[in-house]
Amino acid sequence: MSTQSISERARPRRAERPKPEYILRAKVGNGWTTIGAVWSLRSGEDGFSLKINSVPLQWDGRCVALRPLENGEVQDPPLE
Repeated sequence: MSTQSISERARPRRAERPKPEYILRAKVGNGWTTIGAVWSLRSGEDGFSLKINSVPLQWDGRCVALRPLENGEVQDPPLE
């Protein structure tokens, strides 16, 4: 006999989402803000999938993609 409830059995299980390969950071004012993330294409083709979560005010559209740190934090990009 199963120990799962009916709702647990009815809910489809999602595959674990892959962690992003890069984090998108934008220069805003005197600092940097995280605006999204980047993954390789699932199909294996050359290219990336970008997810932009926020668009900062007075942003000029430029951003950098940095590898996330092991602890999940993001470092500020080097000076250009």
